Amino acid sequence: MPHAHQLDPSKLENEDVHLPRWVLVPTGILLGLFTMLCLLGSVTLIFAPNEKAPILALVVGIVWALACCWVLEKCYRLITGKKNNGGLMSPNTLRSIGWLFLLLPVGGLFTGYFVSHTFFALVQTAADVSIFFGLRRLAAFRETNRAEPFPNV
Repeated sequence: MPHAHQLDPSKLENEDVHLPRWVLVPTGILLGLFTMLCLLGSVTLIFAPNEKAPILALVVGIVWALACCWVLEKCYRLITGKKNNGGLMSPNTLRSIGWLFLLLPVGGLFTGYFVSHTFFALVQTAADVSIFFGLRRLAAFRETNRAEPFPNV
């Protein structure tokens, strides 16, 4: 067996990166249990809305309930080992999540977070922007090369 520094890089590009089942199944179960608690809270927002902002509570409850259902589907796939051609998340999902990370600093501008926590806000903004570009790069990679779940960077 050759050492890692002796492996041919062209062979590494065609190999799938997999986590063992003993990591995937407990992760899916724990994340699923936590997500069910979040789903319960989201449903509570839908059926017992706040008196001060009933429409906002309803909208937030529906959005979070949909997000929890999406995460539960991912947990199901982790537990059962079902494969997806492009990885755990599709390229469009990666781009959408990337845009959410890019909108976080914009929300910080309107809430006064940059004024009260200037240094941490700048560090978080740099992290959010790098996550945005990283997710877009991963989405583009998955569109061009559907067989491989992770790029070998």
